[in-house]
Amino acid sequence: MSPTDPDFDPAELALLADPEPVLGQLRDQFPLFQATIGLQRFWVLSRHEDVKRVLEDPSALMRPPGASTPPSLGAGPAARMWKTALSMMDPPDHTRVRRLVGRAFTRRRAEDLRPGIEAVVDEVFRGLDDRDQIEVVSELALQVPMRVICGLLGVPDEDWPMLQSWTPDFLRIFLPDAASLDDRQRLDRASQNFIEYFGAMIDARLEAPREDLTTSLVALQEEGGMTRDELIGALRGLLTAGFETSAATISAAFLGFGREPAQLDLLRARPDLVPQAVEELLRWESPVRAHLRYLGADMALHGRRIPAGAAMWMLVGAANHDPLRFRDPARIDIARAENDHLAFGGGRHFCLGAYLSRVELQSVFARLARRWSRIEVVEGTARRRPNFQFPSLERLVVGVR
Repeated sequence: MSPTDPDFDPAELALLADPEPVLGQLRDQFPLFQATIGLQRFWVLSRHEDVKRVLEDPSALMRPPGASTPPSLGAGPAARMWKTALSMMDPPDHTRVRRLVGRAFTRRRAEDLRPGIEAVVDEVFRGLDDRDQIEVVSELALQVPMRVICGLLGVPDEDWPMLQSWTPDFLRIFLPDAASLDDRQRLDRASQNFIEYFGAMIDARLEAPREDLTTSLVALQEEGGMTRDELIGALRGLLTAGFETSAATISAAFLGFGREPAQLDLLRARPDLVPQAVEELLRWESPVRAHLRYLGADMALHGRRIPAGAAMWMLVGAANHDPLRFRDPARIDIARAENDHLAFGGGRHFCLGAYLSRVELQSVFARLARRWSRIEVVEGTARRRPNFQFPSLERLVVGVR
């Protein structure tokens, strides 16, 4: 560690109720520094301009040049999933698989799904009739996106809780070198569960095709468009892309509107602001707080030359609260005119489910504003997942009226 590098431990930050003061100090005083996270040495970026530059750099890679899998994953199920996860691929494999899978997640397709999504939202909200208190995460935030994506994939209703329960452990795969031995063991179990579950789904569709997205992707795999493991990885990735960001942002909206009731008042008075409100809560919450890339070419940043192949950890949550880019960034402002947030990442790995997520969030926000005039957070109930990279709320109880 250089004498000028700060102490930086994402595991400790994950335990803070509000890491922004620490992140703000890093952003202001240490816009570029080196840190050891787990077994790996990273360059860490936190300013919006820098994070965006690397995310959108066409030469940046998801994997170290010449690497197959991180040594910390060993040769088990997690290593198998890492090799074929769309979100971890580089060209040309990423280009080939994303082109196939992305057909189901275009802007037009998301708009075509809007009536069905609004019907799901209405059904979930009807289940909350005559309630003056709700547990947001389990009763609403997870319900809407899980029903939508599982409906598209053809996942039975009764399997939703099981798939969701595997997801927190699986998300460790995106920074395996920082995971403990216990974390890696849980990651292996979650990976094996997903391999077996989606493998069985593929076999079932081969035997009896249905009118769902899984059947369409199985047909592409049979035509040689992708391998079986790539298809399993794509299905697992679609599950997360279809619900993680939406669920985190729905939960954050209740937390945010509870803290800033004037913004809920404004949304109720100005329903035309629903799309802007969605973008603002995505910025304010930043469901994925950090992204990893490896430089494909040398890059000059803050007077230093970073060599090709260097690992870059980009603090997206900090970038989305950068006062050099956003006025009064800690405050929710649903009328914010310019909102160049990075909540969906950037470049070739821009979130595959972004259009679907936006339609889901717009439907929920519109229904929320029509339904309730006040949201009051019950003290002590806001509990986040202890994962700095994916710190979504695990529990949030609110009073509503």
